[in-house]
Amino acid sequence: MINKFRRMFVSSFKMRLLVNIVLSYVITLLVYSALTVLLEAIHYLPFLSEFAYIISFILSLVVFIVIFLDLMNITLKYIEDLSETIQKVTEGDYDVYANIKYDDELGMLAANINALALTLKKKEEESAILKENERLAYDAERNAENQKNELITNVAHDLRTPLTTIVGYLDLIRRSNELSIDEIHKYSSVAYEKSIRLQTMMDDLFEFTKLDSPNIVVHMTTINISELILQISDEFYPDFSEHQLTPVISISDPQLYTKADGQLIARVFDNLISNAVKYGKDGGQIKIEVLDDEETITIKIRNYGTTISKEDLPYIFNKFYRSDSSRSSSTGGTGLGLAIAKNIVTNIHKGEIFATSHDDRTTFVVMLKRVHI
Repeated sequence: MINKFRRMFVSSFKMRLLVNIVLSYVITLLVYSALTVLLEAIHYLPFLSEFAYIISFILSLVVFIVIFLDLMNITLKYIEDLSETIQKVTEGDYDVYANIKYDDELGMLAANINALALTLKKKEEESAILKENERLAYDAERNAENQKNELITNVAHDLRTPLTTIVGYLDLIRRSNELSIDEIHKYSSVAYEKSIRLQTMMDDLFEFTKLDSPNIVVHMTTINISELILQISDEFYPDFSEHQLTPVISISDPQLYTKADGQLIARVFDNLISNAVKYGKDGGQIKIEVLDDEETITIKIRNYGTTISKEDLPYIFNKFYRSDSSRSSSTGGTGLGLAIAKNIVTNIHKGEIFATSHDDRTTFVVMLKRVHI
């Protein structure tokens, strides 16, 4: 009942103002009556008795003003608080909150201030997100442009060396009439080898570009990794023999399956074993392990000999990256083989690939999701 009575009189600013006036008036009337009676009772001061009503009126008026202002100061202080809150919002502070004290026009004003601050804060956050997205898009575009320029530079650099050699030897054969059959055969053989090198580079470049395209079509099937590793290892036996390397193959289970594109995943192990042969010529062994657990199949390909420095190791899967060690273009690498392998494993098959290199051994590790049949 009290709350209903209170809400009836404070549900609007006008009603509260009227209540303050009436309350001040009632108190003033009581004070006026008390003063009038008091002053009329003072007989030894006739002056006060004669002007009792005027003096009571003046004093009562002062009391009325003081009481009314005290009552209104509560509301005026609240209006000042709202004004300060609005000022903070206009200055860009959207974390402010106006306390809703009254269920009237002032309370509605406080609620609107809060709603405005919240709306402006969300707009500011959206604007910040848009600016960040624009910055990221700009950075991505700039990065793509830098990568394109880097690709063109690297391709031009890598193609120039064999092409210069080919042109030089062919021009020598063309201009000279005194070359013997053996010399012509020697120079043309060099030009041919460089042509094959150039063709390999172009093939790797086209394959990398194709794999890096978002529109690449893959054909996922269930394949037996154990059989695939054995098959690829058999294909490398001529290379093993040529470089006097002994393959040591260890497979934990002959029936290990995964979902993969057979051609692409075969290219990964072809690149890794080729890489092991190329850089492990003096090691005597190439070790291939196939391990498994309930979730994954792990393939390790290890060669012995010159290791990769710890400075180069984090970057060996970057396209066109070559260290300054024996793992350089002098070995015939294009700088794309490991980048192609990483792209196939991580982006297409959602697996993992990494390398370790220490104590005269280098190991490449591929982890693929296992499928139970």
